[in-house]
Amino acid sequence: MEKHGTSAPFVHWSALEESTLQLALACIPVEHLKLSFARLLDDLGANSTGFPDLVQFFVAARTYKFIEVKGPGDRVRDNQRRWLQFCARHRLPVEVCHVSWA
Repeated sequence: MEKHGTSAPFVHWSALEESTLQLALACIPVEHLKLSFARLLDDLGANSTGFPDLVQFFVAARTYKFIEVKGPGDRVRDNQRRWLQFCARHRLPVEVCHVSWA
């Protein structure tokens, strides 16, 4: 957290609590973070959208899962599909959650 508050275009410090960052660092393997950031930086214009909506932390197992949420009538768009394929190719845990209303 030594960089907290410094200018960083991809980090919104006011929306990120230190405890959440610590949780992410404890649950997401460094290699997975490196792969994801490398993909982003490879082509910011194409890869800065479509990343899964949520991350679920499994604290006891020290692991995580990315989740793409789709509501009724919504579909996976091309940029989201590319991220899902990237995750699958590199064995990053990800799933699509289809939400329906009762």
